[in-house]
Amino acid sequence: MLDPSPHRSHRSRRPTLRTLRTMAIPAVLAAMLLSSCGADDGAGDAATDGSTGPEITLAIASASFDLTVGEDRRLILAVFTDQRERVAGGTITVRLAHLGDEPGGQAALGAPLTATFLPISGLDIAVPERGPAVVGTDVLTGVYRLDVDLDAAGFWGASVTAELVDVGTVEGRTVFRVLEAPEAVAVGDPAPPTPNLVREDIEAGLAPASALDSRLTTTDDDDRAEVLHRTRVDDAIAAGRPVVIAISTPVYCVSLVCGPLTEYLLDVAARFEDRADFVHIEVWEDFEAQRLNPAAAVWIQTDTGGNEPWVFLVDASGTVVARWDNVVDPVELEAALSALPVLGDA
Repeated sequence: MLDPSPHRSHRSRRPTLRTLRTMAIPAVLAAMLLSSCGADDGAGDAATDGSTGPEITLAIASASFDLTVGEDRRLILAVFTDQRERVAGGTITVRLAHLGDEPGGQAALGAPLTATFLPISGLDIAVPERGPAVVGTDVLTGVYRLDVDLDAAGFWGASVTAELVDVGTVEGRTVFRVLEAPEAVAVGDPAPPTPNLVREDIEAGLAPASALDSRLTTTDDDDRAEVLHRTRVDDAIAAGRPVVIAISTPVYCVSLVCGPLTEYLLDVAARFEDRADFVHIEVWEDFEAQRLNPAAAVWIQTDTGGNEPWVFLVDASGTVVARWDNVVDPVELEAALSALPVLGDA
């Protein structure tokens, strides 16, 4: 296991992982959410316009990891109906309130903010041209993203209003937590010089194939992500090469984002191979034993567990210059890669 001493002390803890399990909001929590944000927002109970369909409400879940105090923080929200139907496309309106140290606090909601749909890259599901719209059941196809100023740690409430196509005005609420400081590797941190597994390690019998990628069972399996399994992060840093690091578990990802993310990065690696190295680190060394890969733990392990997937961009100096939690923004990632000098150029 990596010596965590150059990094935050929490990374020396025994690896455990708490994956995203908030896509379906329990009924008791949903009831609490409807009373958490204060009664002075003027919104009333969620309902349709009464002319085009039955009364429904929205089920909202924060899909953000490691959200901290500061300006322009990326908040991403998964939106379903109370019948677990997916909502996708277009924009929604979000109003926030700081609830204090307890999730059941009350506070006045702030000004309306606009969140825009961000599809999951690599997932072959069409986004409706008109939106937001109900597009099916159960499977997450994307999130709604907005940049927000969070001036206090603790619990925050979010009240969401959507004008659903062929339905009308519907609403929902959720609560999410904001930390004082990041717990995972953050922008501005020196990148952990990680000696992650590569294909040659598996071929040499140093680790099982599934520890390289959870889709593999033997070295004879077709490794679709082989280009992401050639480089060690510590070697890229030592060579002064920018590196994109995806920490994901394509088979065991609860939110079902990891597989599409890994496939998307194959395309990005092919188009930007002259700007950076690309690395996929499988989360699990042994899923049955619930043992994390040390190379993943050093990036995403926190005091209370961790979440996946993550994408980190490390520049030529070995500094983390960008990170994307859960759902990567392809426009931001590809713009950052385009801004890098061609490898080998002065």
